[in-house]
Amino acid sequence: MNTKLRLEAILDIAQRYNFDAVHSHQVECLAGTIFMELAELHNLEREDRKLLEYAAILHDIGNFVSESGHHRHTLMLILTEPLIPFTRDEVKIIANVARYHRKALPSPEHTLFGALSEPDRRKVCLLGAMLRVADALDHSHQSLVRELTCEVMEDAVIFNLTVDGKMTSDFQMPVEWDAIQRRGDLFRDVFRKAPRINVQQPRLASPQAVFQNA
Repeated sequence: MNTKLRLEAILDIAQRYNFDAVHSHQVECLAGTIFMELAELHNLEREDRKLLEYAAILHDIGNFVSESGHHRHTLMLILTEPLIPFTRDEVKIIANVARYHRKALPSPEHTLFGALSEPDRRKVCLLGAMLRVADALDHSHQSLVRELTCEVMEDAVIFNLTVDGKMTSDFQMPVEWDAIQRRGDLFRDVFRKAPRINVQQPRLASPQAVFQNA
């Protein structure tokens, strides 16, 4: 497995479809961090983190076709690309994870998800849940989150976020707050825990802005 060649192949596709590099790489970083922080919950292999990050880079390329339904366009664009460094099964996983970053949840009634093996369906659901949260945490496309850690509770996962120090004391991340409510559905389904966020400015910021969502 040549990680460099794989990343180059993914970036080549992303650039050809005019991806938003800043947003995509922010979501990539957030998704990779969430994967590591929740290792005790998902028990996936280390290589699966890279599939998640590749899906994060490509998740919005469907906008090249149309913003409406772009998640489905993303799925088809990835599946029709000659991703030589990847196996066909890996391409299917990346494409499905990217497809489920928004809107409908995975369903066996969806032909390209239903055709996956049972282990790969489970993998797509887990990775897709993490990607939905990561994308929600940059829904404003402003790269506000600087640091992220996760605290696993009995009925919830707390996403502790340190945000950009330029924010004012009454900053509430309303766009991300709303997105996490809508995009947390798959996370709740697969992890059986509600995603909650605790946001604060860096310790040098004064006064500190903190909130939690119920």
